Amino acid sequence: MAILENGNLKGLVGNLVFRKSNEKTIVQTAPGRKTKQTKGTKSAATDFGHASTAGSRIRHVMGEVHLKLHDSNMHNRLINQLKRVTRPNRAPLGEKTIRGGNIDRIVNFQFNDKCHMHDYMHFDPEIKLLDKKQIAIKFPKFDMQNDIHRPKYCNLMKINLMIVVFNFEKQIYVRSHKHQIPLSLQADPRTVELEELRFDVSDRDAETVLIGMNIEYYERFREDYALLNSKDLHPAAIVGAFIIES
Repeated sequence: MAILENGNLKGLVGNLVFRKSNEKTIVQTAPGRKTKQTKGTKSAATDFGHASTAGSRIRHVMGEVHLKLHDSNMHNRLINQLKRVTRPNRAPLGEKTIRGGNIDRIVNFQFNDKCHMHDYMHFDPEIKLLDKKQIAIKFPKFDMQNDIHRPKYCNLMKINLMIVVFNFEKQIYVRSHKHQIPLSLQADPRTVELEELRFDVSDRDAETVLIGMNIEYYERFREDYALLNSKDLHPAAIVGAFIIES
């Protein structure tokens, strides 16, 4: 309640506080009540922080996959996907980690929501974890004319793979491997068969392995090539994910 005194209001009206200072009437917002966090909300915030930190690390380390040609909501989509990964974890709130969740739920995450990988590559590589030590990647035979989307003016394609070993519990990135597969589109249409690729992922800190893949498109100018990819044309995705059990 406020009181009118000598032409000046003093006190509280709603959430406004009136007071006099140096012949002036000052109006301030009254301090609100602080909401006390419950144990449950603190635990949920801890789990969200774990997913958010993991998402930031993936986005940073896999920069060579998305090339910053992702949609504006990519990071939020990635965090939500990681939350889906951790939900099957039977640990109590505040202790739900990626390691204890279902890592398969992050497979086929698209870095660019406008460009789904399956619209540009009409087959899937077969990806396996062998003896907790190696990632094996095998592409099926594919037809250059019918099994891959060929943008206008594109003379050369490059399939880029990035195999990254993380330890999200320690919040570290352990190591990565990169491999590039160039495909000339100037040759006659033909069936392509690629060799199986293998990458070492053994490390005492290895916890989670993610495999990222993108397709880069190039147009030839004399002896040089210009990248055609943009935010409207950049298929890039997480195509494999594994937990390495200790």
